[in-house]
Amino acid sequence: MLNTIREHHLIKKNQHIVIGLSGGPDSVCLFHVLLDLAKEWELTLHPVHINHRFRPGAAEADQSYVERIAQEAGCPCRTFVYDCSKIAAEEKITSEEAGRKVRYQSFAEVAAEIAAKGVRRDNIKIAVAQNADDQVETILFRILRGVGTDGLSGISYRRFDEQENEIIRPLLDVCKEDILTYCREHDLHPCIDQTNLAPIYTRNKIRLNLIPYLEKEYNTNIKDTMIRMGKTAAVDKDYLWQQAADAFDGLAKEADATSVLMDGEKLRGLHRAVRQRVFAKAFHSIGLTEDMTFTHFDGCESIAFHQGPSARLDLPRGYYLTKVYDDVKAARGAPLANSDIKVTILSKGEYEEQKLPKDSHAVFDYDLLREHFGDDAAARITLRTRKAGDFIAIGETRTKKLQDYLVDRKVPKDERNSVQFAAVGREILWILPYQGRGRYSARYKLCEDTKKVICIEINC
Repeated sequence: MLNTIREHHLIKKNQHIVIGLSGGPDSVCLFHVLLDLAKEWELTLHPVHINHRFRPGAAEADQSYVERIAQEAGCPCRTFVYDCSKIAAEEKITSEEAGRKVRYQSFAEVAAEIAAKGVRRDNIKIAVAQNADDQVETILFRILRGVGTDGLSGISYRRFDEQENEIIRPLLDVCKEDILTYCREHDLHPCIDQTNLAPIYTRNKIRLNLIPYLEKEYNTNIKDTMIRMGKTAAVDKDYLWQQAADAFDGLAKEADATSVLMDGEKLRGLHRAVRQRVFAKAFHSIGLTEDMTFTHFDGCESIAFHQGPSARLDLPRGYYLTKVYDDVKAARGAPLANSDIKVTILSKGEYEEQKLPKDSHAVFDYDLLREHFGDDAAARITLRTRKAGDFIAIGETRTKKLQDYLVDRKVPKDERNSVQFAAVGREILWILPYQGRGRYSARYKLCEDTKKVICIEINC
């Protein structure tokens, strides 16, 4: 374990280690070894136990055991209790998924509390106890599900969660048999979860049935074979992702919290293996960190090479990929800007005295508007997004369909429903500023004869 920590730079001296301590052999072994290391490296350990309430009675016994050994070690345990069966039913996920979700949620909460006390985030690690046998099970599980080559790399030694907490796995090179031997030699008496001994979950079936069968019928060293394959795949994965990161930096033209616009020509010039990782990186940067499948990446390929200027592919949770003329944009649906308008009727002189900043308002001749829309013209002005039949006056007698105006301005198709307008009925008076200055109706402009105005201001 110490060799793994050093080789992969998992822990440094004087750091805070949040430890997932279930009470089973793996986590108890991890805790015991880190206790020894803490003395030499001056580590501060923060054991965390999650009671999932899956096994009434046994779960409470596990909790009591963990809290006792942590207290005896001088590291009080932080315990979280969840009804994971209820969470799974409410969120329509498996009980295993619910358990994993609350575990990492709890670890992140403790890490945040430590950071709030002034500890730098890079000096806080979350240590979990997956071992070499877990690695084999994971790789086989992913093969059975038909994952891509990245999945063959199995569990990584380190990763970052959505809060940028670093999660580490110091036991990943240690097999289960050695962990059990260690626990016996040090008289640790960990808890045994009886559900792990029954083939009721897919992973249990792989561990209890598939691996022994493969060892007996095909390869007595199947575990070592799987681990070697995982390490080879991990090297290839690291290289391809580095290529994708470099490519992404060179083709991202615009980026914000909800979208990334990528140079289409450069994107299409990449090797598909790199391009697909660029798609993943683009979506990851705006919040889609999972749920991308082979079918989704295949669809992304189709969009990137589509001849149309606005082809679109919808992805999970409101994310999508779309052509923007020759370029390609990864985006997620964003709520409309929380804007409102204030409509006032003023004399021309009062309006001029205010010296309102450009693009924060629009002003029109009151009498011309009243003549066209009636005495309640000001009350009929509303802020909204586009509707079928909308138009704007581009001259005293000439109008243009709003759809044509947006196309001429090269507003991407997927963004046209986000542009806001001040309108009366189907006639647009003011297209609020979007990617530059706004546009005003030419039909109701101020002139020398203007006495009163209707002023429309943006309130954000």
